[in-house]
Amino acid sequence: MSGIGWEWEAPAGRTIERVEPVPTGAAVVLDTGIVVLHGQTGEEVWSHLAAEGERFTATRTVDGSAFLVAHGAEDAEVPEESLVLDAATGAEGGEFQVLEETAPWGLWRVSRDERVSRPAGESESFRPISVAEVGSGELRWEQEEPLECEAAPGLPAQQVDALLHESVLAVLVTCSPERFEESMEVTTAVVGLDPADGGELWREEFTYEASSPFPAASVSLDGDMIVLQGVELPEAHVLNASDGDVVASTSQSVAGVFDGSVLAWDGSAGGRRYDLLGTDLETVESVELSERSGGPLLSEEDVLPLGDGLVSVEVLEEGGASSGLALGFTPWGGSETEVLDPGFPIEAGDYFDRFTGQVVEVPGAVVLVDGRSPEPTQLVAYQ
Repeated sequence: MSGIGWEWEAPAGRTIERVEPVPTGAAVVLDTGIVVLHGQTGEEVWSHLAAEGERFTATRTVDGSAFLVAHGAEDAEVPEESLVLDAATGAEGGEFQVLEETAPWGLWRVSRDERVSRPAGESESFRPISVAEVGSGELRWEQEEPLECEAAPGLPAQQVDALLHESVLAVLVTCSPERFEESMEVTTAVVGLDPADGGELWREEFTYEASSPFPAASVSLDGDMIVLQGVELPEAHVLNASDGDVVASTSQSVAGVFDGSVLAWDGSAGGRRYDLLGTDLETVESVELSERSGGPLLSEEDVLPLGDGLVSVEVLEEGGASSGLALGFTPWGGSETEVLDPGFPIEAGDYFDRFTGQVVEVPGAVVLVDGRSPEPTQLVAYQ
């Protein structure tokens, strides 16, 4: 990358929620629509925008081939229209059935065939997961009781999150005493369920000493790998989504899995050292960003490994004050960060407590979403 290739601004009155890669480039998911931009040119490939005042929701299928979208009147109990759109062309692949009793506006985890739902509510309450057919809306199955941990039977359990990956629904479960105990053991489990009938396919459990009940833990999906980490988990774990096997465990924090390599960062070094690890945890490449890189905004989520080095969000300064947001590039093994052309100037009054944008690699570009506002409307593509 050498600089900005193209820029884009959302239509008036619409804000950017996220950017996702699709075969032709970048899918910009707005609060009221989708616009797909060509990765090399920034030209619009296709768009699907809801009318002004309509409610809108969209989710990309787990294989990245399509979007499920729904829109209708703001106060409608069920969306007026629900479509399957081809991610590459925007062509309609038919409608899908949405039923009021299965969280009609909650397109949470979806594939072309199944839709995972969970009612809204408090995290500590049991919210049964259900799976329905996308086309017909017919309910395949619904939980009758929450999952538990085999290592701690009878201990109160919370179903924290769930991820859908091809033929596996992976559920994150934390089992913990409800109140503080002097010596407290907590178990965190990832359980793979069959989306067809809810039957258990595999599980991995990790038991450890914790200082508080139900310590925070999270799972994320990177390709075919599930990354499990938590505030008090002694190690972060990378699991194979198909069978639950632990591929790697590391005491470092994991920023993501890229082409089979684990990008880890060392929090004890202020989050400035990043290591690209093979699945055997051997260090393949590493980089240590300079003191100024990213300033207080840089986190493990604001970096992206490329073949020749690491891309990071940079906060530019002029006269002792923040002046702009841009991307920086640091070659593997180096320490000097090359700042690319500034993407967004920072002006007085900008929302700047925390970088709220995204850095995402798409075919043909690396896209930076504006982080100066909690409701971004602009992005720039570096090439």
